[in-house]
Amino acid sequence: MEKKFEFKVLNLAGDVGETLLKNGSEIYRVEYNVCKVAERFGYVGHCFATLTCIIITIESESGEITSLVRRVNSRVTNLDKVYKVALLIDEIDKYDMKQLKKTVEEIDKEESYTAMVDLAGHCIGASFFSILFLGTANEFIASFIAGLVIGIFSKICSKLEIGTFFTNLICGFVATATACILKQHGFIDGMSTTVISALMILVPGVPFINSMRDIFAGDLVTGMSRLLEVVMVGTSIAVGSGVAFNIFMRLGVI
Repeated sequence: MEKKFEFKVLNLAGDVGETLLKNGSEIYRVEYNVCKVAERFGYVGHCFATLTCIIITIESESGEITSLVRRVNSRVTNLDKVYKVALLIDEIDKYDMKQLKKTVEEIDKEESYTAMVDLAGHCIGASFFSILFLGTANEFIASFIAGLVIGIFSKICSKLEIGTFFTNLICGFVATATACILKQHGFIDGMSTTVISALMILVPGVPFINSMRDIFAGDLVTGMSRLLEVVMVGTSIAVGSGVAFNIFMRLGVI
């Protein structure tokens, strides 16, 4: 009976850590919350996490050690889920095992946004960046359209599961291509504001901040890994945009 309970605690801690990690949490937050789950049920918890793996060990009063390894294959940025799980663990004393497990599963299965809300976010984000860059009314509309195109292609790439690098490369390409086409038809005078405004919604700002926080917290391996991921995403956006510019320059559009 004791052993079964031990496995349940270990799996619950794994579920908490995995939900946090795959939704963009910092590593120190993952490790802290995993250990807090173990402590709640009378065990000494140890956790080591990277961007793709969580290793959890719990130690009973008799000194018996049980370990669990969880592989995390994909990650997104959903700070709402991170906040909900962290808040749940802060109030962990109010819940028993079954309630905790059920609540964590519910948070994990929550749909972030509907397709329409997601598209609206891309459009509004891109268009209002054009105001920040002192764009004209036409550039505002052009950025709105470019944001819509990015949103559509992001959804397609997500369904195809082609990976972060190629998703951002394609989105960078279509955003720049949209600006080039609108300039060709005389809707905008210059492309720079529209292109920059659209590409801003692809910039991995939260992962960059998290990489810095991990480095400052002493998690150097994870921090540098996340920073490298940020550089890779930035490179893919630049490559996609550059390819689009090159094609349209050769066609004589710009």
